[in-house]
Amino acid sequence: MERGEELMELNRVAFDRNTQAFERVMAALDRHEQLFEESRGMFEESRGMFEENKLFIREMNRRNERVVQDLVQGNREFMGELSQELKGKSDAILVALREVREESKAQTQALLALIDRLPPSGPGGLRAAG
Repeated sequence: MERGEELMELNRVAFDRNTQAFERVMAALDRHEQLFEESRGMFEESRGMFEENKLFIREMNRRNERVVQDLVQGNREFMGELSQELKGKSDAILVALREVREESKAQTQALLALIDRLPPSGPGGLRAAG
Protein backbone atom coordinates (compact mmCIF):
# COMPACT_ATOMS: atom_id res chain seq x y z
CA MET A 1 0.00 0.00 0.00
CA GLU A 2 2.74 2.24 0.73
CA ARG A 3 3.83 1.96 -2.85
CA GLY A 4 0.31 2.90 -3.99
CA GLU A 5 0.27 5.94 -1.72
CA GLU A 6 3.69 6.92 -2.98
CA LEU A 7 2.50 6.63 -6.57
CA MET A 8 -0.65 8.60 -5.72
CA GLU A 9 1.47 11.34 -4.20
CA LEU A 10 3.69 11.37 -7.28
CA ASN A 11 0.56 11.57 -9.42
CA ARG A 12 -0.78 14.49 -7.34
CA VAL A 13 2.54 16.34 -7.62
CA ALA A 14 2.66 15.67 -11.37
CA PHE A 15 -0.97 16.72 -11.66
CA ASP A 16 -0.24 19.96 -9.79
CA ARG A 17 2.78 20.63 -11.97
CA ASN A 18 0.75 19.85 -15.10
CA THR A 19 -2.04 22.12 -13.85
CA GLN A 20 0.43 24.95 -13.25
CA ALA A 21 2.03 24.37 -16.64
CA PHE A 22 -1.41 24.32 -18.26
CA GLU A 23 -2.31 27.61 -16.55
CA ARG A 24 1.00 29.13 -17.73
CA VAL A 25 0.29 27.90 -21.27
CA MET A 26 -3.23 29.37 -21.14
CA ALA A 27 -1.86 32.71 -19.86
CA ALA A 28 0.74 32.69 -22.65
CA LEU A 29 -1.97 31.93 -25.21
CA ASP A 30 -4.03 34.83 -23.86
CA ARG A 31 -1.01 37.14 -24.18
CA HIS A 32 -0.30 35.87 -27.69
CA GLU A 33 -3.94 36.36 -28.65
CA GLN A 34 -3.82 39.95 -27.40
CA LEU A 35 -0.59 40.57 -29.30
CA PHE A 36 -2.09 38.97 -32.39
CA GLU A 37 -5.12 41.25 -32.18
CA GLU A 38 -2.87 44.27 -31.71
CA SER A 39 -0.80 43.16 -34.71
CA ARG A 40 -3.95 42.67 -36.75
CA GLY A 41 -5.08 46.20 -35.81
CA MET A 42 -1.69 47.65 -36.79
CA PHE A 43 -1.79 45.69 -40.04
CA GLU A 44 -5.23 47.06 -40.87
CA GLU A 45 -4.03 50.56 -40.00
CA SER A 46 -0.97 50.08 -42.23
CA ARG A 47 -3.18 48.77 -45.03
CA GLY A 48 -5.36 51.87 -44.74
CA MET A 49 -2.31 54.14 -44.79
CA PHE A 50 -0.97 52.24 -47.80
CA GLU A 51 -4.23 52.80 -49.68
CA GLU A 52 -4.19 56.50 -48.74
CA ASN A 53 -0.59 56.76 -49.92
CA LYS A 54 -1.47 55.06 -53.21
CA LEU A 55 -4.21 57.62 -53.77
CA PHE A 56 -1.88 60.46 -52.78
CA ILE A 57 0.87 59.25 -55.12
CA ARG A 58 -1.63 58.80 -57.96
CA GLU A 59 -2.90 62.36 -57.45
CA MET A 60 0.65 63.74 -57.27
CA ASN A 61 1.51 61.94 -60.51
CA ARG A 62 -1.54 63.47 -62.18
CA ARG A 63 -0.59 66.93 -60.95
CA ASN A 64 3.02 66.47 -62.05
CA GLU A 65 1.86 65.32 -65.46
CA ARG A 66 -0.32 68.42 -65.80
CA VAL A 67 2.56 70.66 -64.73
CA VAL A 68 4.91 69.01 -67.22
CA GLN A 69 2.32 69.32 -69.98
CA ASP A 70 1.85 72.99 -69.14
CA LEU A 71 5.62 73.51 -69.19
CA VAL A 72 5.94 71.75 -72.54
CA GLN A 73 3.06 73.78 -74.00
CA GLY A 74 4.52 77.01 -72.60
CA ASN A 75 7.90 76.10 -74.05
CA ARG A 76 6.32 75.44 -77.45
CA GLU A 77 4.54 78.78 -77.37
CA PHE A 78 7.69 80.58 -76.23
CA MET A 79 9.78 78.92 -78.93
CA GLY A 80 7.12 79.83 -81.52
CA GLU A 81 7.10 83.46 -80.38
CA LEU A 82 10.88 83.51 -80.25
CA SER A 83 11.05 81.99 -83.71
CA GLN A 84 8.67 84.64 -85.07
CA GLU A 85 10.65 87.39 -83.35
CA LEU A 86 13.95 86.06 -84.68
CA LYS A 87 12.44 85.67 -88.16
CA GLY A 88 11.27 89.27 -88.03
CA LYS A 89 14.72 90.46 -86.90
CA SER A 90 16.41 88.29 -89.53
CA ASP A 91 14.14 89.74 -92.20
CA ALA A 92 14.96 93.26 -91.01
CA ILE A 93 18.68 92.47 -91.12
CA LEU A 94 18.35 91.05 -94.64
CA VAL A 95 16.47 94.16 -95.79
CA ALA A 96 19.16 96.39 -94.25
CA LEU A 97 21.90 94.32 -95.91
CA ARG A 98 20.16 94.59 -99.29
CA GLU A 99 19.86 98.35 -98.86
CA VAL A 100 23.55 98.60 -97.93
CA ARG A 101 24.50 96.43 -100.90
CA GLU A 102 22.36 98.50 -103.26
CA GLU A 103 23.80 101.73 -101.84
CA SER A 104 27.33 100.37 -102.14
CA LYS A 105 26.61 99.30 -105.71
CA ALA A 106 25.19 102.75 -106.51
CA GLN A 107 28.23 104.43 -104.94
CA THR A 108 30.57 102.18 -106.91
CA GLN A 109 28.74 102.97 -110.14
CA ALA A 110 28.82 106.70 -109.35
CA LEU A 111 32.56 106.51 -108.67
CA LEU A 112 33.13 104.61 -111.89
CA ALA A 113 31.06 107.20 -113.76
CA LEU A 114 33.17 110.00 -112.26
CA ILE A 115 36.35 108.19 -113.20
CA ASP A 116 35.12 107.82 -116.76
CA ARG A 117 34.48 111.62 -116.96
CA LEU A 118 37.93 112.54 -115.72
CA PRO A 119 40.36 113.41 -118.43
CA PRO A 120 43.11 110.87 -118.86
CA SER A 121 46.19 111.46 -116.83
CA GLY A 122 49.47 111.88 -118.53
CA PRO A 123 50.56 114.17 -121.42
CA GLY A 124 47.74 116.39 -122.43
CA GLY A 125 45.70 115.13 -119.50
CA LEU A 126 45.31 116.72 -116.09
CA ARG A 127 48.63 118.54 -116.33
CA ALA A 128 47.73 120.14 -119.59
CA ALA A 129 44.44 121.29 -118.29
CA GLY A 130 46.03 122.99 -115.33
